[in-house]
Amino acid sequence: MQTSSQLTIITVSYNSQKILTQCLAPLIESGKYPVIIIDNASPDDSESVLKHRFPRAKTIALKQNIGYGRAANVGLEMVETPYALLINPDLKAGVEDIQQLLNHALTDSSQTAIWGPASEKKDNTGASPQAVKWISGCAMLFEMDKLRKIGLFDENIFLFFEETDLCERAQAMGFTVKQCNDVYFEHLLGQASTPSPTIEQLKNWHFGWSSAYFHAKHKLLSKKTNPTRRLFTYRRKSIFNLNSTSRIKYKNRANGIRAFLNGEKAFDRQGLPAGSK
Repeated sequence: MQTSSQLTIITVSYNSQKILTQCLAPLIESGKYPVIIIDNASPDDSESVLKHRFPRAKTIALKQNIGYGRAANVGLEMVETPYALLINPDLKAGVEDIQQLLNHALTDSSQTAIWGPASEKKDNTGASPQAVKWISGCAMLFEMDKLRKIGLFDENIFLFFEETDLCERAQAMGFTVKQCNDVYFEHLLGQASTPSPTIEQLKNWHFGWSSAYFHAKHKLLSKKTNPTRRLFTYRRKSIFNLNSTSRIKYKNRANGIRAFLNGEKAFDRQGLPAGSK
């Protein structure tokens, strides 16, 4: 199969070598598209496993976990094709599925900069591409010339809301974001990295921090999204929720919002993610 000169595939791996191999091996091994794998300093030997398993892909091993958006930016900076597809390692998408999504971009005469497929079966309605406020970050197709004008992912964010922020900035510049519900990539939710209490704590802290950062940055401060109000809500849920796991989740989210309101950043001075202690 001839390698496409139109599209590059990028995926970010963190402890993801098993699920990445399960989901993306047929796509990578097809040789249809150049593939860039960014390994975010996985402690599970992902780097060597992925390099051995996929010698045709370009696997970049980062020295520390720099977050999803920053890691994606490393891959996006390397793209030489007109389009790039950023895809989570826990999505199943074949060559034909990706080509169908790319065809929408190639035939789109509007100011669209970003396209996304349906990643839940219920959304796979067959409807033609529609303009939306934002799409899921699990699979995002970019026209690179337009993306470079918009700017890449906000590197102040470690995790969460990075795709929402990018879509918001795209539309502020007059570009369109489209949801393509006639294209379906199966998403094995929650399997992109191996779960653990430490990872869940980190994720929830950053969900709180990033939510507060995004809404403050774009001045989207309704009663529901105001960080101070959300802090109060999460604190209350961390005390009164009947489920102990949920109480811990809301406590960590409250801690993330409080850190943002106190002027703390998502990364410490060594460039490591905050919220892990």
